[in-house]
Amino acid sequence: MELNISETEQKEITSFFYRILIPRPIAWVSTRSKNGVDNLAPFSFYGGVSANPPIVSLGIGRRAGKQKDTTQNLLDTEECVIHLASVELSEKMVKTSAELPPEIDEFEIAGLEKSESTDVKPSRLKDAKVALEGKLYRHLEVGNGPGDMLLVEVVRIHIDDGILDERGRPDPSKLDPLGRLGGRQYASLTKAWEIIRPD
Repeated sequence: MELNISETEQKEITSFFYRILIPRPIAWVSTRSKNGVDNLAPFSFYGGVSANPPIVSLGIGRRAGKQKDTTQNLLDTEECVIHLASVELSEKMVKTSAELPPEIDEFEIAGLEKSESTDVKPSRLKDAKVALEGKLYRHLEVGNGPGDMLLVEVVRIHIDDGILDERGRPDPSKLDPLGRLGGRQYASLTKAWEIIRPD
């Protein structure tokens, strides 16, 4: 099978693309509006860009041509907290993906407890095993939508001591990260192994 992008309907391209780029880590992003309302939403077009300084990318689509609350808040305040979604919190995470008015606090809708951040104003998710406090590094409009690509520089990392291994490093099996597949499907990390790279 082959898909010629120029000859394929966008709905079909999107469906295939989402099912091929798997598994995707989920950035569960908290922001705060300029009016002081907390927002929490998950995004799976997310990944690392640089380690020096640590920068991650968020790909956030638009609804009916309008920027989502997360994008708007990041552009207004230039701050966020990115949490790694875990299997344990998957049901609550999906609740925060609902399309809600900007004056609604998704922490409250999903019954999630907040913690204060250290260097940024948006709240942290208390039960998240990993939280990255970040500041907006760059914003780009991409694609025909267009969509929004936000580069976020991480300024502080919070890690639950309970997921650290004997060397004091995060253990993925203890984190139990949630991965996004296509459609409504998600996946857990059930097995990990090492492969030695050649010299």
